[in-house]
Amino acid sequence: MLTLIRRVQPKTPSRTVEYPVGSFVETEKGYFYIAGPNKRFRFTTKRCLDSWNPRVVHSSEAALNKYKVAAKMKFRNGSLIHSLADGKVYCISEGKRRHLTSPEAFEKVGAAKNRRYVVSVSLAEINLHPEGEPIT
Repeated sequence: MLTLIRRVQPKTPSRTVEYPVGSFVETEKGYFYIAGPNKRFRFTTKRCLDSWNPRVVHSSEAALNKYKVAAKMKFRNGSLIHSLADGKVYCISEGKRRHLTSPEAFEKVGAAKNRRYVVSVSLAEINLHPEGEPIT
């Protein structure tokens, strides 16, 4: 006898929810990081969110109404990003974008043999991070 298992989709909360600090939440207005008891940071793009490799909870703006948007989230340290604007590849380090200027620089960050971890991004996403010293 074949038994069918039906997966029940959790209901999206419509009242304020206390999310633990460090949670990643998706609402109808985008993706957010719960940064404190009353604040959240906005991800400007899904590419930026994906750099954190998060487990995302689906929610609603009504459930997050006590969390005020305080800042924009940046790419995670160690992320490798390729600028579509100028063709440069950067490594995010200490919140700064550091241009990889040589084949040795790619080896230092572990991207010499496998560039599949390099994500192409827009100029707006590049500009989330101040420029740091190049990696040579």
